[in-house]
Amino acid sequence: MTQVLTSEQVEVAADGAALYELSLEGRWGDGVPILAATDERILAMLAATPYAADHVIGALPPQYGVATVELAAVNAVMAGCEPAAFPFLLAAIEAILTPEWNAFGLTTTTSSVFPMLIVNGPSRDDLQIDYRAGCMGGAGGRGSMTIGRALALCLRNIGGQRAGETSRCVFGQPARLGMCFGEWEERSPWPSLARRRGFRAEQDVVTAHGGKGTFPMADINNDDPRDLLHLIAKSLAFPLSNMFLGGTGENGEVVLAINPIWADRFAAAFPAVESLQEYLWEHAWQPIDVWPAGNQEILRSKSRVDDDGRVSLVRRPDQIVPIVCGGLGSLHAIALPSFGESQMQSAAVDRGTG
Repeated sequence: MTQVLTSEQVEVAADGAALYELSLEGRWGDGVPILAATDERILAMLAATPYAADHVIGALPPQYGVATVELAAVNAVMAGCEPAAFPFLLAAIEAILTPEWNAFGLTTTTSSVFPMLIVNGPSRDDLQIDYRAGCMGGAGGRGSMTIGRALALCLRNIGGQRAGETSRCVFGQPARLGMCFGEWEERSPWPSLARRRGFRAEQDVVTAHGGKGTFPMADINNDDPRDLLHLIAKSLAFPLSNMFLGGTGENGEVVLAINPIWADRFAAAFPAVESLQEYLWEHAWQPIDVWPAGNQEILRSKSRVDDDGRVSLVRRPDQIVPIVCGGLGSLHAIALPSFGESQMQSAAVDRGTG
């Protein structure tokens, strides 16, 4: 396929520092040095996908800029993606444009929420998508560092997301530079996230979660896996969670990242992941008297308080989503709390190979 590029061109000296300064001046950079999106590099990206350069993926909020494959390729080049990773970016864009993900709400809210990408499938190692030690920051895999960043640049440069302007975000979070990591499927005692969401093991899949940040938990005192899971559930249900702030608790998921050592411990007690989710859900609540009187009235008005005076974090067990990743140091888990007004979405990576 002969591709014709139509994007606006900018001339700059063949100097990385000059390009960096121009990106800051034009506000199409993200504060970190970028690579020059030359025609040659853009065409290499386009060669990795079956879609034409002018194929429209959708309109990215908050300003609903039209996201073509070519524009996505420009941002992928600037982020440092290798061509083989480009279809993963397209899958991520597809996922966040699913209406249930609520991209407009997530790109304009005062919350810190941002797309957190979870990758499953056989290409994780080839693309250096981190899923072992330091997978949520510090491992430095090219795929992890660039796919998430490319999506963030697309939201900035195509969607027009600007903190304090089109986005009312108060604090933001480090993941707003981009966040992408994999699941350590080979060490999981349960089916992978993608398999549980209806995909095949041989498919590469990107799942977009609207996460507010990384919420760390640690333990060295509990030998009984049920006791430890009980404490994890109570930690997930912290009183100022967005899931209590919003409506009925029927929308949104909380992702629970479990290290492989803990996963083996938990699987001994809960061989089926559904039973693990059920146990977490049964304990992810707080007594109504944790909240001041005014808050109690609000929670009651939203029918969040059951007959026993408990306020559950979410309505259903499937809204607590376990995944296995991280290093073998044990001791730790990470929660990715939900915005509450978004449902995670998944898309298969399309390379056009049938």
